[in-house]
Amino acid sequence: MHKILLVDDARNFLDLEVSFLRRAECQVLTAGTGLEAIRVARAESPDLIVLDIEMPEMNGLQACRILKTDPATQPIPVIVLTSMQMEDEARRAGAEHFLRKPIDEPRFLAEVRKFLTIEERQDPRVALDAPITFWRDGEPHQGRLLDLSKTGFFVGCRDPQPVGARLEVSFTLPRELSGKLITAEAMVVRQSEGDKRGFACRFFRLTSGARLFVEEFLERGEVR
Repeated sequence: MHKILLVDDARNFLDLEVSFLRRAECQVLTAGTGLEAIRVARAESPDLIVLDIEMPEMNGLQACRILKTDPATQPIPVIVLTSMQMEDEARRAGAEHFLRKPIDEPRFLAEVRKFLTIEERQDPRVALDAPITFWRDGEPHQGRLLDLSKTGFFVGCRDPQPVGARLEVSFTLPRELSGKLITAEAMVVRQSEGDKRGFACRFFRLTSGARLFVEEFLERGEVR
């Protein structure tokens, strides 16, 4: 199984990247600083490093230079991730590729697959059409819950939410299946346009009781 090391001092971005790989057949390692990234890379020998540039103590470019001059870590491909236009600096530091923030799940996984062959577990999903309320920064919004799985859901909505946004959500499962109110915290991982306009979310905080209700719904519903 491949190992991927994700490095970012911003917890929300690190959680977002981890969520992108939740269904991937790989082992995910994390680090919050450049120094920690070097320690983990030397100890674990990951197959790929995704490295943010803007970090305290030691930034990503400095960490990349050290990784690329150490014979033990030099062969490991590095994708540098940043919101700044620093592609030339990243390449001079030894990075194999450059990915600019903000990122979304399809683009992130496409970049990872340039270096690794990873398979994704496909979670069973149930199609439905139910109202959902979500709050971002305390402001309520309304949408339609269009599908649901153990790990996330899709919201049909004309009020797009940015990738990486953390939401509080509340929805009721159809009464004929369980009629249970589900409250959770989730993160937006992908936006969609066209016929199915809205955004996909991954659960990152769901109580054990709510998870059981969702699993019951999936077992009884029309899984696709």
